[in-house]
Amino acid sequence: MEKKLHKCTECGKRFRDQYLLQRHEKTHTGEKPYVCLECGKSFAQIENLHSHQKIHTGEKPYKCLECGKTFAWSGNLRVHQRTHSGEKPYTCIECGKSFTASESLQLHQRIHTGEKPYACLECGKSFAFGGNLRKHQRTHTGEKPYTCLECGKSFAQSGGLHAHQQTHTGEKPYTCVECGKSFAFSGCLRKHQRAHTGEKPYTCLECGKSFAQSGGLHAHQQTHTGEKPYTCVECGKSFTQIGSLHAHQRTHTGEKPYKCLDCGKSFAQSGDFHSHQKIHTGEKPYTCLECGKSFAWRGSLRVHQRTHTGEKPYTCLECGKSFSKSGDLHSHQKIHTGEKHYTCVECGKSFAWRGSLRVHQRTHTGEKPYTCLECGKSFAQSGKLQSHQKTHTGEKSYTCIECGKSFTQSTNLRRHQRIHTGEKPYQCMECGKSFAESESLHSHQRIHTGEKPYTCEECGKSFAWRASLHAHQKIHTGEKPYTCLECGKGFRNLHRHRRGKRECMGNWEHKGAKRETKGCWRTE
Repeated sequence: MEKKLHKCTECGKRFRDQYLLQRHEKTHTGEKPYVCLECGKSFAQIENLHSHQKIHTGEKPYKCLECGKTFAWSGNLRVHQRTHSGEKPYTCIECGKSFTASESLQLHQRIHTGEKPYACLECGKSFAFGGNLRKHQRTHTGEKPYTCLECGKSFAQSGGLHAHQQTHTGEKPYTCVECGKSFAFSGCLRKHQRAHTGEKPYTCLECGKSFAQSGGLHAHQQTHTGEKPYTCVECGKSFTQIGSLHAHQRTHTGEKPYKCLDCGKSFAQSGDFHSHQKIHTGEKPYTCLECGKSFAWRGSLRVHQRTHTGEKPYTCLECGKSFSKSGDLHSHQKIHTGEKHYTCVECGKSFAWRGSLRVHQRTHTGEKPYTCLECGKSFAQSGKLQSHQKTHTGEKSYTCIECGKSFTQSTNLRRHQRIHTGEKPYQCMECGKSFAESESLHSHQRIHTGEKPYTCEECGKSFAWRASLHAHQKIHTGEKPYTCLECGKGFRNLHRHRRGKRECMGNWEHKGAKRETKGCWRTE
């Protein structure tokens, strides 16, 4: 075996020749003598400068004979060709995982060692990889060096540019041999394949929880540290991930860069776009091993599995209540904060959640985008469609362990369980009264706000509650559904019905008549 005689005095790392040692030493000194004349960016190695210059020239001289894809660098072509051959020559001696590129192995090994040699001089945060440090530094500088030649949009990361470019080309060269689904990037294919294999290679050293994706691990680790390094300059809200910040910023800009080629609908978030596409394809690749139910999205499967395990990993620090979904926790927390960022431009009503605003806006537009394939009925909300579909299937997958009653929806089960627990989680901030259901709280709050959203089309009178409107409308229709069996008199509502009952009974008693029946009142 070749000896590594040249040792770095700074960190002790050894190299087989003086040239490699000198290259390495620049990572400690920060020296970057090679400057790009096009944009002024500096590099420690001349090869990195040459590689970088191809970003400006667009030169891609290396072509894959298998699929025709071209590359700026021969090394990238070699690595790409292994996606066709399946070759993975680099193996981790720690866990046996194999990689197509040596760099991927080196990066992977830091998961085991915990090594983070690259520190940000701006905030002190450390990174396992130099590339991650460079990407992170752009959050401080705002630099976006990667520009789309098609539309001029700029990106902080090359991966962001490559992902964006495929919104123009629609290219998806990587196909899953398990289910046939195609992907624009090999990394996306690898992540997807873990849905079939169940592999979770990223483990939290703090609590031992494992994740299928490195991003999932990074996001999870910040639940231990509480770190939120990415702040919105518009409203000051902070986030654990830069992707979450970018997604949030679109609530201010209104930008919707992801467009469905099937129906033309645009989305602010790529996740919402991908989720929407499954409405057209009907694809449900994620299956619960416990009950066989299939889901369009892996996250939906994970959430569903908690109905079997009872796991509720998301806990409110304010009141200690736990939830099976992070979204339910975030929704719940707004009960404590009263936060309502999303306002309807049509009527001025504000909402705590963007999704609630979108659903509300359909009351103005009349839009019903969710259609039942069984009977053609359309709905404004996906949840309403899912509930409706169970009227065709008869499925009731959510069962109360207390009394055995089954429900078509998990929300209906949760509501029902409050009968057993007596829980009333929805509290009026005005008077302190608590309710078991959010709808009951909203209805109650109208006592304080004076809001009367239900208007009679006949005379224009408004009411706080739908039931009051229905009762009032009987004045116009003449409908009297409540009848006295003693005297045959009709009544419009139960209140008048009961009052009439007392009067009628009093008359009979006054006359000295003997009543042979009790409870002689009925509703038709």
